[in-house]
Amino acid sequence: MVKFMKKHKIYLLFIFAFIIPLCTCNDPVFFTISQEVKPIEPRIKGTPTNFVVYNGRMYVASGNTLYSYNKGTEKPYWSYETPPGGKILQLATTESAPSGKYLYALCSTDYDISGRTVIKYYDKNNSSWAQVSGIPDNYGRIHNIFEANCIIFFYATASTDRYDIFYTIFFIDSSGTVKRLFTQDPNDTGELCGAAWNGTSYFLLTKNRGVYKIDNLNTSTASLIESNINFTGIINLEDTNNTIFLIARDGDAYTVNNSIVTRSPFMNKLSTGALAIWRENDSSSEWLLLSGRQDSLRYTVSFGYTYGYLELAINTAGIAGGFAEPGRNLLSSVRQGGNPRYQSTLGKQPVNHLFQVPSTIDPNMTLFAATQKNGVWSYRERGSLYQWNAEGENEP
Repeated sequence: MVKFMKKHKIYLLFIFAFIIPLCTCNDPVFFTISQEVKPIEPRIKGTPTNFVVYNGRMYVASGNTLYSYNKGTEKPYWSYETPPGGKILQLATTESAPSGKYLYALCSTDYDISGRTVIKYYDKNNSSWAQVSGIPDNYGRIHNIFEANCIIFFYATASTDRYDIFYTIFFIDSSGTVKRLFTQDPNDTGELCGAAWNGTSYFLLTKNRGVYKIDNLNTSTASLIESNINFTGIINLEDTNNTIFLIARDGDAYTVNNSIVTRSPFMNKLSTGALAIWRENDSSSEWLLLSGRQDSLRYTVSFGYTYGYLELAINTAGIAGGFAEPGRNLLSSVRQGGNPRYQSTLGKQPVNHLFQVPSTIDPNMTLFAATQKNGVWSYRERGSLYQWNAEGENEP
């Protein structure tokens, strides 16, 4: 009996000696858990829209409510704004236009449950919302709106009977006039999903169809320069060459100079399509491209953090490195050493949009994220820790 007890004591000691090291913070998984912070109840809940700057304020919406983030005498503050009416699906602005500075909102109608959508615009001179006119009545479903060089592009569908559907890309010029750009084949799945400007040409991104280059909007002549790729996002890198950056759903990246499309460093992760430029300050000689990522189509015990975003170094010459997680490199949108805390916070959130507030509104140039279902988040100092968390009622 004594031998039996000694034998089992040795066996138990062996088990504890094996298990205890796994339960310490030296293990990456447990260290990441130790970096978790208390979640904050979001001020702006649900599935927010994208962010835009208009009339010296940053705007975002969720549901039927429109919010602005404003420059204050001591610190920025949030306020409610007059909504356009209906559920707000997307925002766009022609803030930098020499004439006609408008805030645009893609909205579902209050009175129609059939899926009809309209574009409304806010004129600060009249302090009121109005519906954009000039869109043919049979184009009752506007899917999205994007801005490039103060031109608003939108994608709409029309039906003349139950079986006849047309897919058309329109644009609103600087005078506010709606014009048809081109109509796609009914069997084409090239839904507009982004727009960019490189100083001379417009680039329109379409899902599964490719990217169109347009040199002159008045002629409506568009050339397809890359096709049959499921693109999700497009942005100007703001380098000397005004390089256009494209990202595909599978994480493959491309750059466009003139009409030449070149493969670039790829994420090796799925792309959500969220793209944004981040700078440490207004005079930075290097900056970052932020790109929304997704590791897996399902959440499992194997993936503790599957979302968030990755960072790509940019300088005046263009791309200057490969993709990395926030906090991994010296130049990062999170404080050095903050990667584990990023993993345990925004790294677990699907991100639809990212946006850095200009210093003219917020001297700290706070970085915001619109999550898929958990509201607006921000990266700022809370207590004694810089952290990603939901933007709360008592912030900033």
